[in-house]
Formats: sequence, C-alpha cells, structure tokens
Amino acid sequence: FQTHFEEALSYRCPVGLEQHGVSCYLFSKNKLNWKDSLDSCASVGGWLAAIESKSENMFIKSRLYHEFASLYFWLGATDQFRSDKKWYWVQTEQNIKTGYSDWYRTEPDNPGKQHCLAMWKDFHYQWSNDYCNLMLGYICERPLLLLTSAQL
Repeated sequence: FQTHFEEALSYRCPVGLEQHGVSCYLFSKNKLNWKDSLDSCASVGGWLAAIESKSENMFIKSRLYHEFASLYFWLGATDQFRSDKKWYWVQTEQNIKTGYSDWYRTEPDNPGKQHCLAMWKDFHYQWSNDYCNLMLGYICERPLLLLTSAQL
C-alpha cells in the first residue's frame, strides 16, 4: 500500500508525442535543414531519431506511410563530424555499420557532399544520404517522462 509519502510512478510521453519502447517520438511536418532539425529536437529535450532496431524502424515507417506519406524526414546520423568519415548516430555515437541499418540499395552513395541521413518516400522510407541544407520534415526522439500520480 502507499503512504502519504509515496506516490505511484508512471512512464509516459509528453502530450503530442508517440511512444514506442522506451522512447517518445515527434514527427514534425515543419521543414528545416538538418542542423536546425537537430536544434529543434534538442529544444524539446530530445534528439533527431537514432534508429537502432528493426522494430523501431518499422514503427517509424508505419507512421510515415499512414500519416505523412508525401513528406521526407531527417534522422540523426551524419558522416561529417568525424575524421573516419563513417556514418554515426549523433546521439549515441554508434557506428551505423556495426548496428542495425536500412539503407536503400544504392546508399550511401555520397555523390556530392551528401552528409546527412534522411528517409525518402521515393525509397520506401529506406535510408538515404542527402544534402544537409535541404528543407525536410524531421523525427525527434526523447526518453519517456517519469510522472507521479499527481502529474498524470
């Protein structure tokens, strides 16, 4: 039983975000370049999404197909900030090559300084490297919030 000093705790997403696993996701139609998308996610306590499992990727793809079918979205990976020029998730610093990936069959091809990761409708929302200055929608990820029963 609970005493007056204890409260039930619950993990939830902030209003307007969707839960999958231990993360919350914001799918923004607001079109920004990659850097501004990164900053926008940070301003809400998150980061550009780092997709590290097939389950997470399928959740995001499903949302894109059903709710945002005409848009393109930034994800939180790049090859431009590291001396080894390999693709890493900015938030976790995990090398994409050593973890889960869903590159489109010809990607990453980097034909001309395409250093940021996007999900393109034309590629069935598989991953593509692209020019970081393009104005695209973006997907933010953040941890669940721990709320007390009084906050619910």
